Amino acid sequence: MKKYIAYSVTIAATLTILSLTGCAAPASHTQNGAVAGSVVGGVVGHQFGKGDGKKAATVAGAIAGGYIGGNMGAQADQYYQQPQYNGRGYYY
Repeated sequence: MKKYIAYSVTIAATLTILSLTGCAAPASHTQNGAVAGSVVGGVVGHQFGKGDGKKAATVAGAIAGGYIGGNMGAQADQYYQQPQYNGRGYYY
């Protein structure tokens, strides 16, 4: 019975989050970069250490990857906000 309640709460929370974020603005490059960097960093960090050290390396890799990916995404956001030249004139 406890598993059923836990699954129900998890599903309800997931559906609530998805319904609330469905109306949000599209994600920026900064957000996408941070998420992708965290996933890649966590996978790379998981390759190191043993036992609790492996867990710590996974967390450290995810944090570092999120930071690096977020910064790379922020640079992309700044680049795409600048006017681009199309050969005949500038456009935004």
